[in-house]
Amino acid sequence: MRKFFLQLVLTLVSVASIAQNIDLQEDTTASNLYDSRQGSCALGDIDNDGDLDLIITGPDAGLANRKTTLYSNDGQGNFTEIIGTGLSIWSEFSDIAFADVDGDSDQDLLITGRDGSPNFYANFYLNDGSGNFTLDPSVPFEPSIEGDVEFEDVDNDGDPDLFMCGYAEDGSGSPFLFSKLYLNSGSGVFTEVTSTPFIEGTSAAFLDMDNDNDMDLVVSGSTNNNGVMTTLYVNDGTGNFSLVNNTPFTGVQSCDISTGDSDGDGDADILLNGMDSSFQNICELYLNDGTGSFSLLIGTPFLATQLGTVDFADFDNDNDLDVFVTGSLGGQDVAAHIYENQGNNNFNLVGTLVQVYNSTTAIGDIDGDNDLDMIVTGIGNLPGTPDPFKPRVYKNILTTTSIEMAPEEAHDNILLYPNPSTGIINIELENPITTSIKIYNTIGKIVFSDDNLKPNSSIQLHQSPGLYLVVLKTSNSTATSKLILK
Repeated sequence: MRKFFLQLVLTLVSVASIAQNIDLQEDTTASNLYDSRQGSCALGDIDNDGDLDLIITGPDAGLANRKTTLYSNDGQGNFTEIIGTGLSIWSEFSDIAFADVDGDSDQDLLITGRDGSPNFYANFYLNDGSGNFTLDPSVPFEPSIEGDVEFEDVDNDGDPDLFMCGYAEDGSGSPFLFSKLYLNSGSGVFTEVTSTPFIEGTSAAFLDMDNDNDMDLVVSGSTNNNGVMTTLYVNDGTGNFSLVNNTPFTGVQSCDISTGDSDGDGDADILLNGMDSSFQNICELYLNDGTGSFSLLIGTPFLATQLGTVDFADFDNDNDLDVFVTGSLGGQDVAAHIYENQGNNNFNLVGTLVQVYNSTTAIGDIDGDNDLDMIVTGIGNLPGTPDPFKPRVYKNILTTTSIEMAPEEAHDNILLYPNPSTGIINIELENPITTSIKIYNTIGKIVFSDDNLKPNSSIQLHQSPGLYLVVLKTSNSTATSKLILK
């Protein structure tokens, strides 16, 4: 049988210095999205048509209707409600995550929250590939609210496992905090790992803190003994985690975490906000030395917030991570600030959106123009804020203000195929030169890294279908290319 594939030839040239402006503008025509006062939002391609669809949960302004609504994307960032999805109707204090848990190349869906009774739930839905979801009652996930659900391959077997934390209920209906890990068999059958070192919390994020190609974990939030903590756990590569002692992180509650390479040195840093044990708000960036040892970066301009979000995202396509911060500043003051990364962790406030707290964000390219857009839900608390509970769609209007081209240097041809790919990627180099590769997802997180790529190599990328950015560097030059996983 003849095998067909698409070939993409990359010609590497010297790097251009391009100054960009970050400009996210609210799409005021997106008036059909239901209110979300205490809910969540997420983006995922539910029907495999190449664009990002949208799900939003949460009650309306009067706390009367607690909806779960799925919206299809027309490819231009215009969303239309899908009727009769079979998803949880009543929902508040929820979290949402998409992942292909059964290896059939579509996005399945986990929703946690509370219904109108109110009962806690963790409803998991299998996707038929066309965006039709069926509830799977067999999963052992903890019914919970006000927490975090994170899919990640923790044991390097090629399928997404699940970490979740938040508030659950005991037999008498009293809430308690928990953290749990579930391993995936590969077919979407999950088993709880009963012996883990995790301290309970309400927010979590995965990262490869020591560049050993497995995913470590950071968890923050309140604890059952009325404390606040931020804890770091190292993975041995098979899904066994150990607590890392003597970390510098501030313990916080009402918090959020984002991880990414903020300074371009090839390792994952940590951005954290929330309220500390002295009831003071913080927003702190911790830099990684490459071995998993972190230090607080002093003098960042980020507003200290709680009950909000922190996000790394490359809004201006300059290959470094900018920062978006929302939340309560205390009293009646709230925030929604965008900080441009100008290199070397030099951040500058460049934009203010509709300020919100009790907020969530979903970031991705919703209109197919190769830049990052954003959906924000929450409560707009400033006097005169129109429609204070309305989810807001922000489209990225990316502009280039100046270009300075360095003198052209030597060219090195690289062949990268197939593209689209099912996960195995072949890389052929014309010359036996030292090459490094980094692959980023759409929110700027490094999902694969190798600083000593062989001249003719194959790599296996264990990630969900979607768009990724490949950055290849030689001693002469740097180039980037888009990669589609299907």
